[in-house]
Amino acid sequence: MIDITHIRPLFLYLIGLLLMSCGGKGGTEEALLEELDRCIEERAAYYAPREHQVDSLQALLAEPCSANERFELYGRLVETYRSYNLDSQLYYTEQRMLLAQTPFEKQVSLLNYAEVLMRSGMYHETILYMDSALQQPLDPVLEPYYSHLHRTLYGLMEDFAITERERQTYSAITQHYREQMMEVHPAGSFLHELVRADYLYEQQLYDSALHVLETYEQVHRVEGQYEEPVFAVTRAQIYRAIGNREKAKHYLAISAIADLRNSIREYIALRELAVLLYEEGDIDRAFHYMQCAAQDAMSGCARVRSIEMSILYPVVEEAHLKLMQKRQYWMIAMIVSVLVIAAMLIIFLAYRNRQHRQLALLNSRLALSNEALRQSNRIKTVYIGRYMKMTTLSDFDDAFLELFPDFVAQVKDLLVPESELRIKPKERLNTDLRVLALIHLGITDSRQIADFLRYSLSTIYNSRTRMRNWAKGDRDEFEQKIAAL
Repeated sequence: MIDITHIRPLFLYLIGLLLMSCGGKGGTEEALLEELDRCIEERAAYYAPREHQVDSLQALLAEPCSANERFELYGRLVETYRSYNLDSQLYYTEQRMLLAQTPFEKQVSLLNYAEVLMRSGMYHETILYMDSALQQPLDPVLEPYYSHLHRTLYGLMEDFAITERERQTYSAITQHYREQMMEVHPAGSFLHELVRADYLYEQQLYDSALHVLETYEQVHRVEGQYEEPVFAVTRAQIYRAIGNREKAKHYLAISAIADLRNSIREYIALRELAVLLYEEGDIDRAFHYMQCAAQDAMSGCARVRSIEMSILYPVVEEAHLKLMQKRQYWMIAMIVSVLVIAAMLIIFLAYRNRQHRQLALLNSRLALSNEALRQSNRIKTVYIGRYMKMTTLSDFDDAFLELFPDFVAQVKDLLVPESELRIKPKERLNTDLRVLALIHLGITDSRQIADFLRYSLSTIYNSRTRMRNWAKGDRDEFEQKIAAL
């Protein structure tokens, strides 16, 4: 008995894979895009189970087996390489054709071969091999597969038609096979509901198409199943048509994540998501996704997808290159700015260090000057003290007034009018004026003043207090004004 279980996944994936003919619109949460980014980085790990399955099947082929068993193993390898590596799928499809013996085996192998040719872009040859499969009445089991291939083929031809007349012709044929597929699949099944939603979408009955998918999702589990990427990309197509970019991006991201986790290399969701992100100005992510899609298309030998990428990829790549150049210019400008600021800072620090050195030198000179001044004051104090001991007070008065003849008048100007600054006959200065004279000479210590004038300390205190009380303005500044005369 021939095992044809490998046919069903073809329906599930290729129907949704080829439903869309152009880009989508929508949006998705940043967290979902970040999850997609991680899947892209880790996608090599998702290839391991499929590679292991290939190795296991090839190991079985190396063992002795009958022609029928070998035919079945080739069929399983064809299924394993589907949407993963088109060249390997082609090879095992050809090997299967060589082993086909029964009418059913010949028909299914011819249809398998036609499928590979279709996905390689050889549409004329696809029709020839599909017609070859009908040299005998088509086995009823293969009718869904046959209808699906026709629907997919003419859908692709509609997408690539260069004239409106051709497009309308292929669109009518595609619609015919949609109706035929709904007849051969039971109502309520995934394929029936998916094609039905596609049919309603083509009639621009978008709400009805969404209702069909949402109703199916309420009854059947889709998340995490093989049907998930097809289901999500179909919803994205509908949301794009009604202008809901956010929803379209959301479901394109879900479909792309499912594609990567299922180790599928021939897909459209990631590419279409890249287009939407490019249109919204997210050039970095758009280029990253487009680059991933291009790499997977080349690794999987998906020629049709590579042709589609050849149209879109250069546009995104050029935009990304311009963005990188712009960032490079900004980076250079920032580096130059930093260097200029650093140079200015170095100059400033050098200038400040120079100023500090000059200030230190001035401080050193000032300290020497202060020390010299202190020495001078000490010497002056000593000499004044000796002078006072060697002379009378009248001699001091004469000597001081000879040096500062306007001193008495200047002192009176600093005092209130009612002050009693009396000078005895035959004296030129009184006690208060002699105290102020010594303060003017820089001797401010009351004890030294008392020693020089031979007065008691209390007399000096009283005199200084009395003169401050007679002062104009701030009394605490009086003696400073005397010293400055």
